[in-house]
Amino acid sequence: MRKSIFPSGILFALALSLPPGTGAQYVIHEGNETGPVKSRTIIVPYAFSTETLGTGLGLGGSVGFDSQPESLSYGSAYGTSNGSWLLLLGASNLKAPGIGRLYISPYAMFTRQTQMRIHGGVDNPGHPGERAGSNDSSKDNYIEENAGEATLNLEMRYILPWGHYRENTIHSYVTRNAILQENPSGAESWNPLESGKSTLLFRPYYRNVFTDVEELETLYFELGFEHDNRDYLPNPHRGYKWNLGISHDFDWLNHTRRWTSVEGEIDGFIPLWDTSWSRQQTLALSWWSAYSPSYDASSPDHDGKPPYFTGPTLGGLWRLRGYPSNRFHDKAAIYYGGEYRVMPEWQPFGEIEFLDPLMIRWWQFVALAEVGRVAPGWNVETLHTDMKHSYGLGIRGMFNTGIGRLDFVFCDEGFSLVAMFGQTF
Repeated sequence: MRKSIFPSGILFALALSLPPGTGAQYVIHEGNETGPVKSRTIIVPYAFSTETLGTGLGLGGSVGFDSQPESLSYGSAYGTSNGSWLLLLGASNLKAPGIGRLYISPYAMFTRQTQMRIHGGVDNPGHPGERAGSNDSSKDNYIEENAGEATLNLEMRYILPWGHYRENTIHSYVTRNAILQENPSGAESWNPLESGKSTLLFRPYYRNVFTDVEELETLYFELGFEHDNRDYLPNPHRGYKWNLGISHDFDWLNHTRRWTSVEGEIDGFIPLWDTSWSRQQTLALSWWSAYSPSYDASSPDHDGKPPYFTGPTLGGLWRLRGYPSNRFHDKAAIYYGGEYRVMPEWQPFGEIEFLDPLMIRWWQFVALAEVGRVAPGWNVETLHTDMKHSYGLGIRGMFNTGIGRLDFVFCDEGFSLVAMFGQTF
C-alpha cells in the first residue's frame, strides 16, 4: 500500500516558501559576497494528494526581515476535495525586546480533517485486547474520524554567552562552492564554554484534537538544554549536538490530565573522503530516547500517559519516517538513525535562470536507515528486541539559508513520501 505523509500544516510547498526568509541564527557569505543574502518575500501556490486528505490546493509563503536576518514570518493555507482545510501562521527567531539573547518562535495552526487517522484513543472493537500504537499493534488498529485541531506554540530560546556565541547571537559563515571555509560555529573543542552554542529552552504548548468520539487536550510546558557543537549548522560536516528536556502537563484544563515525559538526543557527524564527483560526504548519526515516568501502562484508563503525538512516540516526519505520524507510542521509546549525505560536484542551479527566485545554493542526495521501538517500560533488552525499521533515499537542497528535504522511505507497512524543511538531525 502506498502512503503519502505531508506535515500537518506545513506541507512541502511551505518548505519551498521558507528559505528566502531564513529564520536561522546565522548568515552565510559565499565566495566574493560582501554581505549576507538579503531576505525576500515569496508566495508559492501548491497542489498535493494524500490518502486521508484527497486532492488539495493551497498557498504558502514567508516574509524575511532585512533588519533581523535571523527572523522570519510564514504561513500556509489549503483546502481539499474531501472538505478538509488548514490555516497556519507563525514566526521564527523574533528577538525579544530588551533581552538580546532571547528569541521567540510562535505559531498557531487550525485544521479540519474529515478522515483523520489516529493510532490510539478508544479501544478498537476490531482488535480486541490490543493497545493501539503499541510496538506489536496492527497497522489497521486506528480510528478514522471527522476531526478538528487547534495548536498554539510559543517556543523561547535563550542563547548562553558561551563558546562561539560568547560575543554575538548571530554567527557568520564563510563558504566557497557551498562548502564551509572559515569561521565554524563548533567542533573545535569538547568544552561548551569554548566551542559551539548552548541554549536554554522554555516552551508552552497547547493542542486540542476533537473528533466525533472523544476530545484530547493538553497544555504542557517543556524545559530543556541544548549544546550544539556542529561546525556548520545548516549542513554539518563534523561535530555533535546533544539535548535534554522534560515536559509536564499540570492538568489545568477541563479535558487535560497530568503527565510527565523526559527525553534526550545525541547527534554526531563524521567527515568522509571526498571524490572527483563529490564536494562533500558526511555520515550523520542520531540516537534518541524518551520515557514517561507518570504513565501506568497497566492502567485501563492509561493514567499519566502523554498524548499520542508527544513524548515516547515514533513515526512521521522525524523518526521512523516510513510509518505514519505517531504510529507508535508507549511509556518508553528508543531510536537510532543514520544518513549518508553526499553533495555532488555537479551543482547547476546558478545556470538555470528560472530557478533564481528560489536562490538554490546546493543540493545533496541522502541514503538513510532507521530502527526504533516503543515499550511499556525502559528496559534495554526489550527496547532492542523486535525493533521497527525504515530505509530510503532523500534529496536535500539549500534555498538561500534554509534547507528543504524530500525523503522516499520504505518500511514493512508500505511507502511514505515525506516532505519538510530542515535536516532531520
